[in-house]
Amino acid sequence: MSPSSAVLRRAPGRGRIVALVVGVQLLVASLMRGIFAVVFWEGAGATPLADLSRAVYLGFKFDLRLALLLSLPFVVLSWIPVLDPTRRAAGRRIWIGYFIVVQVVALVVYLIDFGHYAYLGARLDAGILEHLRPISIAMEMLWESYPVVWGALAVAALGAGYGVLIATVAFRPGEATRAIPAGASGARRWRHALVAVAATLVYAFGLYGNWSWYPLRWSAAFFSPSAYVSALGLNPILFFVDTLPNREPPFDAQKTRAHYEEMARYLEVQHPDPTTLSFARYTQPSSRPPGRPNLVLIHLESFAAFKTGILGNRLDPTPAFDAIARDSILFTRFFTPVGATARAVFGLVTGIPDLNPVDTASRNPRIVSQHTLISALDGYEKFYFLGGSAAWGNIRGLLAHNIDRLTVYEEGDYAAPREDSWGVSDLAMFEQANAVLTQQTEPFFAFIQTAGNHRPYTMPQHRGTFEPMAIEAGILRENDFHSIEAFNGIRLLDYSLGRFFDLAREQAYFTNTIFVLYGDHGMHAVGRNPWQELRLLDRWVPLAFYAPGLIGEGRHIDTVASLVDVLPTALGLMGIPYLNTTFGRDLLVPRPAERQFAMANDGVVTNEFLLRVDPRGRSRLHRYGSDTATVDVSPRYPEETVALRRLHDAIRETARYMLYHNPPRPHAAPAIESASPPPAPAVRRQPASRG
Repeated sequence: MSPSSAVLRRAPGRGRIVALVVGVQLLVASLMRGIFAVVFWEGAGATPLADLSRAVYLGFKFDLRLALLLSLPFVVLSWIPVLDPTRRAAGRRIWIGYFIVVQVVALVVYLIDFGHYAYLGARLDAGILEHLRPISIAMEMLWESYPVVWGALAVAALGAGYGVLIATVAFRPGEATRAIPAGASGARRWRHALVAVAATLVYAFGLYGNWSWYPLRWSAAFFSPSAYVSALGLNPILFFVDTLPNREPPFDAQKTRAHYEEMARYLEVQHPDPTTLSFARYTQPSSRPPGRPNLVLIHLESFAAFKTGILGNRLDPTPAFDAIARDSILFTRFFTPVGATARAVFGLVTGIPDLNPVDTASRNPRIVSQHTLISALDGYEKFYFLGGSAAWGNIRGLLAHNIDRLTVYEEGDYAAPREDSWGVSDLAMFEQANAVLTQQTEPFFAFIQTAGNHRPYTMPQHRGTFEPMAIEAGILRENDFHSIEAFNGIRLLDYSLGRFFDLAREQAYFTNTIFVLYGDHGMHAVGRNPWQELRLLDRWVPLAFYAPGLIGEGRHIDTVASLVDVLPTALGLMGIPYLNTTFGRDLLVPRPAERQFAMANDGVVTNEFLLRVDPRGRSRLHRYGSDTATVDVSPRYPEETVALRRLHDAIRETARYMLYHNPPRPHAAPAIESASPPPAPAVRRQPASRG
């Protein structure tokens, strides 16, 4: 008898049953994964063996979680005397029947998943529920399209074999639970208690699935741009459950079509087509700087515009950023559509304002595949730096699945210690990022996401020469800081940013790099502020394009700008052509004032007006830059109110549609444009206006 068999024989009855049932279920799941891999092997292409191995490993962890979840009712309920399989024959029969039923259901889902993947090239998700109405037509289509009879026979045979296997291996009659004798020693009782605690912890860890701060999530399988690799790593049953909260797509194609003409005009679609609802337009910048510039996006956590010195804060909390902004193209009226970090990352990367109604779009597995302008950087090395785990917000799935050649640096990849729930300090991350970028010999793209300017505002042990300041509470409130921790938090972020640029300026890559600095969202102010009442302060953040070696003299631009415009503007500065399929526009291409706007999930901002739409659908119009910013002026400006309400509705309907209709595409001119390409507009810089 092998050591493992001996351990199982000595284990209490329930523990042995759970271990054996889980093992059998893992065996079945592995068999189904193997069949999937072989049947659809053509999709693997030239996928590296390391990626395939990692997908199989992740798939095993998902399968283990499913096996443990299916066994959980037994773990909880088998203690009830009538359901005890170790003492009651009825209990044994009940649990054998239960496991056969759940395994048969699982096998049916696997077979449906195989058919779904063969037809659509995607694993089964909750969207299939939309196609089951009316049920009579769905069943007729199923009968005519698939070998239902043979599939049912195969499931019946496999289910019967599974039942025999667990009945003879896991639920052998006469296996009683070894109870602790009444006179057992205290040490023996303690040993039994420790074994029970250890088994519980092992079980819980199997459900958790990860060594990191975040549990195993569906996005872990999307570590590769390869659709086959992602599919191989998923468990179809768990993936189906993960997509249930988003089973009803929020878009209405007819409403999108009703707004198409107006939206296509705003987005300057070159060949509008209301039939296909295509928003694709190919952009070829008219000029390009010498060489191949690098691009570095720096995501500044909670970097509210009103907390920066250059935009008016008297406490001078951001001297490093202010110095950079003075030499940058600084947009002073830059707004994010929504006030949440994960939504900001999604909007920046995809060009779609994250209006996903249930949760942030990055957490919706049904829309993980998205076209991004980052992919236009062909031949570039690509990096993502985050102090914490990329499992946060399922960001790994959004980035790694859609950006080829992406290297992710996250907690565990830094020599610095983890400081709090956000991972290593921003300072340590910036230093590591500079060290990595310094070693590059090819052009690169880097996304550096800070997180420290956020509760709990941890002061790291390693913080260079930075020292926290003490300021009276009254002075803090006068300058819109809630606490001394928040004040020192933004100061530390600014210090870390300054340290990064001090290091970068000493490196060869600095003069050939465009740095884009933006705040992911704003904050509420402490005192009364008209923009606070209009809910603008949590959307108003700075945006700066900094490249002393490429851009030239810094200037301020006071026209409105939106988060979705960042990547088109950056690629325009780099002179790189791209196919845009969503909202963003190059901010440095002149356009009429009536086509300049920033979007919000509950309104639209123009250079003069703010339209707000409340939850009941009522509109209010404000001249947000005036002395009477909070006054509703819609009666005085009825035409502007109607036009902006129409634009707001068009943005919302179009964004919801785009979330589900923006698959990755090559960055080449659409076929209709290839045959007769229109002249590209000249990329002329807007005149500087000091703000």
